[in-house]
Amino acid sequence: MRKTVFTLLSGLMIATGLFAQKTEGEFLSLKEKYTFGADGSVVYKQHKELKVNTFYSIHNLYGETFIVYNPQFQTLSIDACHTTQTDGTVIPLPPNALNEVLPSAAADAPAYNHLKEMVVTHTGLEPGAVISLDYTITTKPGFPGAGDIFRRFSEVSPIKDYTLTVEVPAGKELVVTQNLGAKTTKSAAGSVFTLKASGIPARIAEIYEPADDAPYIYASMNPGEGVAALFNLPEEDMSSLASKICEGKTGDVEKMDAISEWVTSNLGICALPLIQAGTVRKPSEVVKTAYGTFEEKAALMLSLASAAGVKAEPIALFIPTCPPCLQTLSGAMWIKAADKLYSAAGGFSRPAGDLKGRVQALSPSGPVSVPEGFSEVRIDETLVLDPEKATEAGDYLVFKIPVAKEGLDAFGIRSLNSERSYPFEIPSKLDESVTYRITAPEGGTIVSVPFEKSLSGPAGTVKVKLAVDGNKAVYTREAKIVKTIIPVREYASFRAMVNLYKDDAYRTIVVKK
Repeated sequence: MRKTVFTLLSGLMIATGLFAQKTEGEFLSLKEKYTFGADGSVVYKQHKELKVNTFYSIHNLYGETFIVYNPQFQTLSIDACHTTQTDGTVIPLPPNALNEVLPSAAADAPAYNHLKEMVVTHTGLEPGAVISLDYTITTKPGFPGAGDIFRRFSEVSPIKDYTLTVEVPAGKELVVTQNLGAKTTKSAAGSVFTLKASGIPARIAEIYEPADDAPYIYASMNPGEGVAALFNLPEEDMSSLASKICEGKTGDVEKMDAISEWVTSNLGICALPLIQAGTVRKPSEVVKTAYGTFEEKAALMLSLASAAGVKAEPIALFIPTCPPCLQTLSGAMWIKAADKLYSAAGGFSRPAGDLKGRVQALSPSGPVSVPEGFSEVRIDETLVLDPEKATEAGDYLVFKIPVAKEGLDAFGIRSLNSERSYPFEIPSKLDESVTYRITAPEGGTIVSVPFEKSLSGPAGTVKVKLAVDGNKAVYTREAKIVKTIIPVREYASFRAMVNLYKDDAYRTIVVKK
């Protein structure tokens, strides 16, 4: 079933085909209201009227609503819920349709087993029925990130009418940025802000879609407080453990590599974002329990680095258009040390100047300069074809030219649809040149037909070439990609280049025995 959590419109990744005439459902009305208290408390109310159009939407998308909350800071009330069937019959929510469970992300984290996920099972559903649900979450002062609102509109069903209302204390101003085109109004007293939008279209998830391409609204009464909370990580003296981990290690790189490896090998990950966890435990407790959230593992790595004499700082990565608010931060914590970036999740690192792709980065002291993603690949190798690695076809041997571990092949682009609804994103710009100087097995003759093919477009150029001379051949493959975001209008040209680049017909060598 689909999960509709507190961050309702945070993004929906459902692999599905293009819908035909009607969508799976339609939000007839979606209203959200935030009331910010002067003491830091927040009251959030949501009202939705959702029409379900198909059995698929009933059984896989909207049959249940899931609401995650933290009882240590928050209370939840279901204010109203019913289903209106196509003949007008109203089916009230039965008492057994409300059930609290443990959020899956907290399943293996006893410290967070107090978290709740309310499962609202909608009854009386049929194609054409309308779900009506009202609920309220009240948050006490001190909950991190509670002053930030971030909504991405990535629903597979259209939203007919959307309203966001934000009430702030007297004398406070609300900062709003958006690309939805919502109309914004402010009350005469200046304390109530209303954003309205209509006809928000359904959005069908496509592979390689830019993460920041969906429409969004960001609003905050105290911009920057969310990031400040993120970087408010506890520190402890971890000298004893750091000495064991870094024993025999010299230099900052060796020490930090050892710390990263130890954290990865000995601690599990609890994928709770800070907006749900509500706190960051001390490093000693994280070690004792052998698991931690992204922020907790970052705090531990920082404490270990400090004890080992390594200068380090936390880094948060964001998609380019995303305001730095906590709702989007799960998994985005890194540690910068010894001119390298170490993932707080563990297991991998990269040079600090090698942030591929389009990102923005923040440290406690402010923005971190991120160079534009660029990959340069140069391969020039000699290959003596091995009969043991060939496919036999009568008097012929068929060989596959090796797939490069870098460059366009490494981007993982699979078969591409002939049409595209949204832009296409690749990790970085690219300048790739691959040459294989090929020798046939002893006694064999290369009988592949020589070729030279190239395609160019707004995104760049690709070229493949094979020159043959008896038992020898030279194969070259080049790709120059000058954009990371391919607009829809340029997609057909880009797709043709990728298809040429990956075509097996131009990656095969045939040898006559």
